[in-house]
Amino acid sequence: MSPLLRSLVFLLGLATASCQAVIVSKDVLNIDVNVFDFELIMDTTSNGLLLDVRTDNEFAQGHLRGAQQIDFYKNDFSNALEKLDKDQPVFIYCRSGNRSGKAAQQMKAMGFSEVYNLEGGISAWSKRGKPIAK
Repeated sequence: MSPLLRSLVFLLGLATASCQAVIVSKDVLNIDVNVFDFELIMDTTSNGLLLDVRTDNEFAQGHLRGAQQIDFYKNDFSNALEKLDKDQPVFIYCRSGNRSGKAAQQMKAMGFSEVYNLEGGISAWSKRGKPIAK
């Protein structure tokens, strides 16, 4: 894809995503995004963190390539989040979007500046024919 076309697609994706944006404060942004926008924003962000908040067993069955896993249900979940860079954009997902949505809210409360939650989770990703790593 040409750089110009990629830029246009990115801007279109941002325009779509911005319609869904919920600004909590001027410094904290949380966006629930569909599969297309999630992939587009993630692909055009050079320093983002892809975070899977499912269990070890779920992660082992398949995950998005390059994802770091922190189990939402583990007692040390908050401590693990504290170790992450709060200024780094975070792309978060789970199976259906429920746990990752709760985790995104928690991350906002902790001061993370940019959190993008995958609507429908990895299930929606898979239904769109997107790749799953094992």
